[in-house]
Formats: sequence, C-alpha cells, structure tokens
Amino acid sequence: MSNSLNSIALNQYAARFSTTVLNEVYRSQDIVTGAQLLKLTPVRQVNLGMLNRLFEQWKSNAESFRSVFFDFDNDEVKQALQAFMNTASQHIAVKRTDLEPLLLDSVKDALKLLFTPEVYFEEKIRLPADSEFTQEKAEQLVKYTHIHRAMGEALLQKLVESGSESVYQTQAISWVFEVKNNADLLDDRDPYLIQFSEIFPLNLSELLPKEEQKANVAPLKSESKSFFDAAFGESETVRPEPAAAPQRAEPGVAVLSEIVAKTNSTERESLNNRFKSNMPEPGEDKSYGTIPVKVESIAASIPLGQRFMFVNQLFSKNSEHFEKAIYELDMVKSYEEAQNLIWHRYASKYAWDVNGEAVTALLNIVKRKFS
Repeated sequence: MSNSLNSIALNQYAARFSTTVLNEVYRSQDIVTGAQLLKLTPVRQVNLGMLNRLFEQWKSNAESFRSVFFDFDNDEVKQALQAFMNTASQHIAVKRTDLEPLLLDSVKDALKLLFTPEVYFEEKIRLPADSEFTQEKAEQLVKYTHIHRAMGEALLQKLVESGSESVYQTQAISWVFEVKNNADLLDDRDPYLIQFSEIFPLNLSELLPKEEQKANVAPLKSESKSFFDAAFGESETVRPEPAAAPQRAEPGVAVLSEIVAKTNSTERESLNNRFKSNMPEPGEDKSYGTIPVKVESIAASIPLGQRFMFVNQLFSKNSEHFEKAIYELDMVKSYEEAQNLIWHRYASKYAWDVNGEAVTALLNIVKRKFS
C-alpha cells in the first residue's frame, strides 16, 4: 500500500464534500447540535473525526479554568468543574464557519485512514510532539477509529503486552509498520467508497498514485455525564487484554448510549432526510416566469447554450451526470415528482444555488413539460 495520496486532489475532494454537506445542513438552521454531528455524513469516521476535535477543545477549555490562585485539586472543586463541563458538553452548538475546518480535516483524515492507515496512525501517535504513547492515548485512538479499527486495537494490545503503561513514540510507530500488512486487520474499502460517494463522487485516478490504482482493483479486506462518550455504546468500549492492565478514565467523560443507538441503525438515512428542509417552489407566474408552450421532451427543448450552462454550473462540468439527470426528469409522471428529484437529489448532491439563474432556467423548462 502506498504511503501518500495526491494532496491537491485530497484537498479538492474534502472541500467539495464539505461544501455539499454544509450547504444542505445550514440551509434551514444556524447551528449544528451534538446529536446532529454524530450523523452529519454517511461516513461514521468523518463524524467521529469532528467529535474527536471537539473533545480535544472541550478538554482544553476545562484546563483553561485552572489558576495558581485556587486549589483545583480540591475534591469539591473537581466535582463542580466536571459537572459544569459535562453539562456544557450536552449543549453543543456549532456555526458553519466553525464547523467547516473541523469537517474538512476530518474528511481528509478519513481518506488517509482508508487508503494509507500507516500514515494516519503515525500522525496520530506523533501528536503532540515529543510525548509518549500512553494507554490513555491508545484507548482514545481506538475509540475515535471506525475504519480499520482492528489495526488500532492491535496497537493497544501491543502496548498492553509490553507490560508498560507508556512507550516512546518511535516504539509505537514501529508497531504500526509491523501490523500494517496484516490484511485481517483492514476493512473492505468498497462500503466506505460508497458512503463517500453518497455525498460527492470519488475520483480514485486523481486521489491515488498509479501503483495504488492498480492495487485498488481488488479491495482490501445517573451521575452527570458528558456528551463525548455518548457517541460510543457498550460494544465499542475499549477493553484491552489482559484485564490486569490498568484502565484510565478520561476526566469528566461518560456515556450517552441512546444517541449512538440511533446512529448505528441499519437503515442509513440520506443526507437530505437527515436535515430535510422546505425548499422554495416555483410560483405560478412570479418566481420562474410564465411559460405558455408545453414541451414533450425536456432533453429536446434545452438549447445548446443552456446545455453548457447546466453542465458547467449545475453538474460539476460532468456531461454524463447531466444527461442522466435529464433522462430521469423526462421519465417521471408529474411535476411534483420532478420537483422531488430536483430538490431532494440534484440540488443536494451538487450543492446548487437554488436562487441562481441556472436553477431557475431548468425549472422553467421542466415546468413546461407538465403545464
């Protein structure tokens, strides 16, 4: 497996993926809550990446309360601070400008983990620099890893078997390269590729180096509680063997399992259904104009100039996607069905400006078929 992805293609894909998600989510709301964050995208690894980043910020905020003038080791103070931080964690409210960098980085991390897990785990082990690889850090790494989770568990197991509570980063990284070629520890890529493509199609020829493209033909095998362990049910609790190894609890972290139970449902919701909002509909005469002439075929009634506009502005310059969409619109039986396709599939998938000229022009032509 290659150890690098095309950084330009990776950044471009992450931006397109994130824009598509954010355009849909923030169309009808100003903030995203913690519960929404857990199911923001179809890719659980992306959602966990954002949650992990919020968790680190949450811990940092707790540390910022400390002062040399007060005894923060006092039991009463510790309990009060933990209760406060846990309560705050239950009221996550993230604006678009703050969520965007979290989502971008999480998408890139998830793709690194999918295609180059050794790179992903090495980067995580090296954060922060010059620190040791502790059991607490290993447990958190497993907790926030969904793709190739067994590889993270193998690293934790090696730490436990070493008989030490921590090792140098170089030792942990050497374990990464010991286990990276064990196919039994790696997930099949195909289900994750499908999940990414639900939001925006992946072009592997751009993202992967040539040797990796060839290899990709065959996929690889009642107390106060915080929100952050809420994302993990009992089945995901890290339990290294042997049991004698000491367990460390993260300060102020507990479990809200019912939220996760919903996110683990076998029926995966579409992005539109997760954050469904009422889209604007064409008015009778005002919003989209008065169109007196009925047409029999949408495809045949699109002038060449408009065709270029639709392909470039609405379908990411992909003529095949445009042709498929127009064919589907020609096959529906009513204007209501056509609207459903437009708003709930194409507008969401391609992040349309619903008030833009191209969308208005397309709606005019579609309306003529059913007028």
